[in-house]
Amino acid sequence: MSNDSTISSEERERLQKLYTNGNKQMMNQNYDYANEMFRECFIRDSSNIIYLKSFLDNLKRKYGEKKKKGIFSFLSGKKEATTEKKAGSILKSGIDSLQSNPWDVNALLSSGGACEVLGYHDSALEFYKAAVDSEPSNVEANKICAKALRENADFDGALLCIMRILKTKPNDMDAEKMRKDITIEKTIHKGQYATGDTNKIRDTAQNMKSNSPESEDAMGRTLTYTEQIERRIKKNPNDLANYIDIAEHYYQTADYAKSEEYYKQAAEISKQSPEIIEKLLDAQKQKLHAEVIKLKDEFAKNKDESVKNEFYKVKNELDQKNIELVKHRIKCHPNHAGYHFEYGLLLQKQNAFREAIAEFQNAKADSSKKGECLLAIGQCFQQIKQYKLAMEHYQESVELLAESDENKKKGLYLVAKLAFAMEDYNKAEEYGHRLAAIDFSYKDLGELLDKVAEKRKI
Repeated sequence: MSNDSTISSEERERLQKLYTNGNKQMMNQNYDYANEMFRECFIRDSSNIIYLKSFLDNLKRKYGEKKKKGIFSFLSGKKEATTEKKAGSILKSGIDSLQSNPWDVNALLSSGGACEVLGYHDSALEFYKAAVDSEPSNVEANKICAKALRENADFDGALLCIMRILKTKPNDMDAEKMRKDITIEKTIHKGQYATGDTNKIRDTAQNMKSNSPESEDAMGRTLTYTEQIERRIKKNPNDLANYIDIAEHYYQTADYAKSEEYYKQAAEISKQSPEIIEKLLDAQKQKLHAEVIKLKDEFAKNKDESVKNEFYKVKNELDQKNIELVKHRIKCHPNHAGYHFEYGLLLQKQNAFREAIAEFQNAKADSSKKGECLLAIGQCFQQIKQYKLAMEHYQESVELLAESDENKKKGLYLVAKLAFAMEDYNKAEEYGHRLAAIDFSYKDLGELLDKVAEKRKI
């Protein structure tokens, strides 16, 4: 394995050609071929995070869904790589393991630890980020990633990792200590004490450490949880963790307006962190959804036309917010099949059938969703009067969907219905009978089969 300083210009040119060809193969869904190229690129230049990102991205596209823990699950990450020779061996083994499961958290952590020993710190951080992305609630992954981000002076990113730990383990004292220490370092790093007075910096840091949130006010009254967090915010208005704490508290208690308020402040402090923006958009969506339900109930009681108009206005805002949220998620997680599927459904609902087809085609990379995606694609093709394509997708979907899946019935019904409209009575009868064997009472199936029988007599 080499770093940038030991690679000749000829070798660098060769790797760049491999990388370019790998991207072409990935776009053409030749994932195994692309993997060979990306793997070679990263093995030869392990300091190049572009090669690493492409290597992992290609594998995720290939598999389309998360797998269970891989053979590296017994390793504890960074502890294994104690020497450069051993680190090189671990990194190669980690890469081999990831080829069968790019979401293997322990393989990602072990590979990252090996990169650190070898001096590829940027690559190490990418491995750690990938581990956290794979399992956001994994405490070990977040601790390791937080440490690396902290060393990289990405204090906001490190604090987000710590908050994920505290959400999973609220009483984790090590995580709470890291949160406080990182906050101190962030404050000092920002240069708020430009005088260079080291005594002042040291005194301030000591003061911040001693300012743990009290649970009582001056009169001895026990403060509520939100009052304690608000006190922390007042003492240290730039501590991102506190804003996330209180925003999530209000979210969990269904006070979405308050949650939105604090997520907005958190977004500003974090310089529009994508993760916090996602939480903000979600809180805004929930607020609109609650308003829609309230207006619907109110109209049911008094039939006020103005309430009805307001309902449709807010309902439209909710639809747009849903789209805004899922588009943001796709931007942050372009290979997440579930988000593409969700976006496809929203587009289908708005009669944007051609655009919806593209999203469902992206989502079907997840084998667990393929049948459902094909069914949705078929419906979209039928809406734009591409009946042959609709039929092909319906037929393929029903072979993939489980007998117990309600979508199986829907698919069989749509095939029979469309076949009848296309005057293919043999196919209409075949799929109608298959549906009848599962649920003869499904919609107007009995009537449809009678019509097929009549046509076959003519």
